[in-house]
Amino acid sequence: MATITFETLDEETCEIEVELPAKYEVCGRCDGEGKHTNPAIDGNGISQEQFDEDPDFEEDYRAGRYDVECEECKGRTTVLVVDVQECKRQGLEKELKAYYQHRRDLREVDAIYEAERRMGA
Repeated sequence: MATITFETLDEETCEIEVELPAKYEVCGRCDGEGKHTNPAIDGNGISQEQFDEDPDFEEDYRAGRYDVECEECKGRTTVLVVDVQECKRQGLEKELKAYYQHRRDLREVDAIYEAERRMGA
């Protein structure tokens, strides 16, 4: 069985490693294609006006000439995710809650780093 491992703190605030059951799901970033448009091309969105100004760009864009390997699944088309149902079946609700908190903490740290980069740090 596939698993996802993460680190958290126990009741005595000692760092422990927790392993949760996992399963593969279709990648949400590329919808199982293994590739997506390079974010440098359409990361801020593309307007119809841009396509109207350069029909060759639109043709290349729609043909996938700006595609890159998916940043999320690395071209595999699937990603490993925690199997919530299996966690519940095994009585791992406390560990599952810690996993979600761990993910929130990581997103918060990423947001702080991104804000610092924007400020020139």
